[in-house]
Amino acid sequence: MEYVVIIGVLLFLGYIIFKNFEPKIKAKKLIESLTFYLNKLNTKYDLTILKKDIYDIDLKINDKHYVIKILIVPEYSEIQINSRVTWEVKYGAGNTPGKAQPYKRFLTEISEFQKKDFDENIIKLVLINPRPKKIVKYINECEIIFVKSSTDVYGSKIITKDNFDIFKKWLL
Repeated sequence: MEYVVIIGVLLFLGYIIFKNFEPKIKAKKLIESLTFYLNKLNTKYDLTILKKDIYDIDLKINDKHYVIKILIVPEYSEIQINSRVTWEVKYGAGNTPGKAQPYKRFLTEISEFQKKDFDENIIKLVLINPRPKKIVKYINECEIIFVKSSTDVYGSKIITKDNFDIFKKWLL
C-alpha cells in the first residue's frame, strides 16, 4: 500500500513539474522555428533572446527592428482583446464548433509589453503559439473585429507560427 501512495505522489509531482516547464519548452521550439525560417530567407539578422524583460526577443533584420513578446496559449483557444492592456484567453471547448469556452483567464503577461511605448522605428509583435481558433478585438461595447496579422492592435501586430511569411512581405 505504501508503494502505491509513493508512486502516486511521484506521478503527481512529475505532472506538476511538466506543466510548469511546458510553456518554456514550447517557447524554445517556437524560437527555433523562427530562427530556421529566418535562415531560410537568406537575409542578415540579429536575434537576441532576452530573459526577465517585458519582451522575449529582440530581432533586427536589415534596417527593421522588432521586439517580440511570446504568448503560449492552450490549443483551440480564443483570444479576446478588450483594451490595450486587457487581453483574455478562453479555452477548454476543444475543436467543437459552437461550444462555449468553459475556462478563461486574463493574459497579465502582455500588459507591461503593451504599456511600453517604443521608438517609432521599432515594430512591436506578439507571437502566439499555438494558433488560436480566433482573435477578436473589441472596438466599443457592441462592435468587434477579427484580428489578422495586418491589424493594428494598439501599436502591435499579432502573428503566429503559421504566418512567419509576414517577415518576407515586410522586407520586400
